[in-house]
Amino acid sequence: MRLFKQSNKLDNSKVQKLQDSWKEIKQVKESKSSDFRKVASSSVLVEPVENNPSFATDTIEEGIKYRVQAEPYWFQKIEIFPGYYSPGWSDPITEKLPFFGLPEDLSGLRVLDIGCAEGFFSFEAEKRGAREVIGIDSFSDSVRRFNIVKEARQSNATAFLTNVYELNPSKFGTFDLVLFYGVFYHLKHPQLALERIKSVCKGDLLFQTHICEEASIKDEPWAKYHPHGMLSGKNNELYDPTIFWLFNSACCIAMLEGVGFENISIVSDVPNPFVARASSPVREKSEPPDQTESPWC
Repeated sequence: MRLFKQSNKLDNSKVQKLQDSWKEIKQVKESKSSDFRKVASSSVLVEPVENNPSFATDTIEEGIKYRVQAEPYWFQKIEIFPGYYSPGWSDPITEKLPFFGLPEDLSGLRVLDIGCAEGFFSFEAEKRGAREVIGIDSFSDSVRRFNIVKEARQSNATAFLTNVYELNPSKFGTFDLVLFYGVFYHLKHPQLALERIKSVCKGDLLFQTHICEEASIKDEPWAKYHPHGMLSGKNNELYDPTIFWLFNSACCIAMLEGVGFENISIVSDVPNPFVARASSPVREKSEPPDQTESPWC
């Protein structure tokens, strides 16, 4: 009994230390939640953008520029039309494209871009010859911005407001290439997400996530959980309540292996972003959903 009590005391000490480490970010979350509750009854889910007073007389270029500038937030710096870029704080051309393993030739492939945001990789895949590009994102304002870029670029890529857990072949069909960039650490149920991705992937998966490595256990799969989210942005100026899991690279590979992906290899690693490539155990030509089966009804 004495040994049990002593062990329990040590465990409580560890629990308190962990809770202290989360204290600051928990206070940020509670403060932001409190601020929201004060105005919740008069708030909206999707922040509106201001109407363009000269909509009827603007040129197409002027109208698109107005819509870009009216958006309160852009994540990706993306070329809207030649020489004109969105004011995004993340530049995929320099920070991601050189490391993320996107093949130069995607001729004839169906490509799925999970967490497409404003669509940089969707439009890049289309430019590289994909026969169809489907993007999905959980945020309606991301899809709205995607559609601004789509219109300006006269693109055929399509963004759906949905999340990774809702992927299934009857709804979206199957894909030759799945891009799963910058989403994994935002998920409460990461293994379920990989299972849903596997159900629609009949070719290759490109997987990127933030990782957290500890030198002493670098080769052992492990993960760190953040119960209250994390600060993000270039200078940790943004609070993100959707960051839950940070895995080490070994754990990422183990989870891909665990759900059945094969031929797993590392494309990029520290000090660059962590990117892995994996292939479906069943490789078949991709197909869109059979619409005679009324997949959306």
